[in-house]
Amino acid sequence: MMIERGTLLNLFKKRFGWLWLTLPVWASLSVIWSANSLRGMLTAGILWLIFFAGYAVWNLRGVFDVGFKKTFFRWLFISTLVACLWCVVQCVLDLTGVSREYSLICEGCTTQMFGFPHPNGFAIEPQFMGNLLLAPLFVAIWLLLKDKWDCGFSRARGMVLLILISMTLFLTFSRGAIYAFIVGLLFMTGFVLMRAKKKERGIIGKRIGVVWVATVLSFVVALNIQGVMAAVGPTNDAYETGIAKVINHLSLGIIDIRGGTVENSVEKSEENIVENLDENGGKNELDDTDEAVFNGYVAASTDIRVEMNRFALQTWSRDFGTVMFGVGLGGAGQAMYDNGLTGSPKEIVQNQFVSLLLETGVIGALLLALAGVLVVRMLIKNRESGLLLSLSVCYVVSLLFFAGLPNAIQIYLMPVLLWAVFDKANR
Repeated sequence: MMIERGTLLNLFKKRFGWLWLTLPVWASLSVIWSANSLRGMLTAGILWLIFFAGYAVWNLRGVFDVGFKKTFFRWLFISTLVACLWCVVQCVLDLTGVSREYSLICEGCTTQMFGFPHPNGFAIEPQFMGNLLLAPLFVAIWLLLKDKWDCGFSRARGMVLLILISMTLFLTFSRGAIYAFIVGLLFMTGFVLMRAKKKERGIIGKRIGVVWVATVLSFVVALNIQGVMAAVGPTNDAYETGIAKVINHLSLGIIDIRGGTVENSVEKSEENIVENLDENGGKNELDDTDEAVFNGYVAASTDIRVEMNRFALQTWSRDFGTVMFGVGLGGAGQAMYDNGLTGSPKEIVQNQFVSLLLETGVIGALLLALAGVLVVRMLIKNRESGLLLSLSVCYVVSLLFFAGLPNAIQIYLMPVLLWAVFDKANR
């Protein structure tokens, strides 16, 4: 209600302002020929809600003064701290055999999987919890790098917070979120160094070094925690095997220090364990002699994603009409199923860009590229463009690992919200 009547027209008064509407309009039109019209309509509704939420933030950016910014960051970090602490508690609850009904840990995140739990926190899966941590993590890093820490508590506590958030990110064991974080941090490092004045590069370099040391320290701490959890958990794993599994899985099987550990059990599967949990009323019950389901890198998790991408591209390229217009918003799973490529119409493409190409065609892909140009053009004019661009790069990488239109709204709203908070008018 704070938005004045008719302000939406201001978007069209700006030069090429109407271009912002091209992607949501085209995506909505594609519902007409969607292979799954109900899912398409729901997805289009979410898309428009995201658009209007972003527009509302843009329209209200004038109220985000210095006082608001300080309060916003303080509560952003407090809420993140609560989420991180809950992730730790979740691990403890699962290790002690507490039912998932109370620990709220997801089915595939329990100790049975790798010998140690990987928390999903307040999200449905660890990859989404890890993704939720990216924005506060990059804000903390940026404020420390630029020496602009002013959030109601000391810079030293800010550094501790940065280590805690990073550690929790590594504990989620989400490769997509972790890889995205590393790529985004590399981008931020290069951006800051290139933009720094010659006389400032020395001090900036030292701050960057501190951030990278803190990141490595966070990984080492998380790695040791995972090793300890493997040793004290109900499986027959040891401290060394827990660490070896983490390194093997995160390196996609490239680094293998497992030595003489037993190979993955072909008889066990995640589905078997879930069935066992259901039979036990959700309790986490294992004998000391029981082995974890996975003993390192789970190649199937990568292979499935690659296969779904291949199926999506195969479905997209079947005829000229599909190439240009797609199968309609929300129709990817149904289209692949109709082509006999998957066993269920509920399957999703674990790559947002490939999924959008299949659903909206070449036209949708071009409009997405246009939207990307508009976003970069908007962010780069902001006085804190390094943070905004780094976070955007991070989110782009994360979208390579899942389709997030309906279930990762923060990806689309956080850069806009931070842009408004850091707007040049709010000095």
